[in-house]
Amino acid sequence: MPFFTKEQIAKAREPDLLAFLQRHDPQELVQVSGTEYCTRTHDSLRISNGKWFWWSRGFGGVSALDYLVKVKGILFTDAVALILGQGVSKVPEFSSNETAFSSRKLLLPDESPTHNVILRYLIGRGIDREIL
Repeated sequence: MPFFTKEQIAKAREPDLLAFLQRHDPQELVQVSGTEYCTRTHDSLRISNGKWFWWSRGFGGVSALDYLVKVKGILFTDAVALILGQGVSKVPEFSSNETAFSSRKLLLPDESPTHNVILRYLIGRGIDREIL
């Protein structure tokens, strides 16, 4: 694990997301309006006025470092190295393993002869017996 000084971390926090993506991953940027951009991967992530906000997730940030850690899921030290030019020149791609989930089958429990278990559960969750 690399070690970074406070000065190096402060320098890594300087670039805004727009400048970082224009330099490292320009095909990811989509211009929405004059000074507002979004990304191809996340169309609800908007970049404007040196800040970014991911509307569908409800959080944002200012720097490219925030984006790499919060959105891309890159370790903080790896993100600092990437921004400072000590890492790879392209943002690593996140690959989801959707095929593993699509091949799974939903297994249901055996049907109970009575509904007592369900009633106890729902009443325990605060649903009035009269509603049930």
